[in-house]
Amino acid sequence: MINKDKISKVLIYNSMGKLLISTESVYFPKDFFKIKGSELVMLKGSDYPVIAKDERIEAIFEYINGDRVRYQTKVDLCTEYQMNFHVSEGEMLQERRRSFKVMVDFNAMSPFYIRGEEMYSFDDPVELHFINLNLGGVLFSSTSEFEVGDQVMLHFLDGEMQLLAEVLRVQRDENGDIVGYGCRFMNINPSQEEKLARFIFDCQLADRERRKAAAAKKRW
Repeated sequence: MINKDKISKVLIYNSMGKLLISTESVYFPKDFFKIKGSELVMLKGSDYPVIAKDERIEAIFEYINGDRVRYQTKVDLCTEYQMNFHVSEGEMLQERRRSFKVMVDFNAMSPFYIRGEEMYSFDDPVELHFINLNLGGVLFSSTSEFEVGDQVMLHFLDGEMQLLAEVLRVQRDENGDIVGYGCRFMNINPSQEEKLARFIFDCQLADRERRKAAAAKKRW
């Protein structure tokens, strides 16, 4: 169920994972051709990319409490100033308690990934570079290419963490080049979550100390 009063932003991605629209101007007009179990959504703005009717898109609703809900849908109407589409059941991407992330800079390894019902093993484990991290998931870059929906096995923190992560989005720059893969952890248990929470806390503490040292150096 859409909490219409609590939406902070809507993001629209195309089927290749490229960000097309980011807007706070979200409306729910009367739907004269209502589809059972769905809600008509209207976005208003300017300089929208004109997308063909029935083209597949991904809509992510961000809420003021930190929740993010993803909908897979298609375009009903799109002009330079407006986009209409319907949504039904969405998928929660991120809970508020897991939303705080820290910037990190270390490598992990992946021995295999799952696409659909098939598992694909690498001849040698592939190196991944972690960019940011939270209790719910990770953003990493890789020389190997993955797709939304892939499940990537991650080995990190000296092998203490061995987690499957589902690719939720392929993040690209303004030129369309892949910057990284935003993923959610799928099989984290309480023990692993505790270790990850301690690591994130240590990262926060180290960052705070670096800032204090930089500020003190600047004063001198």
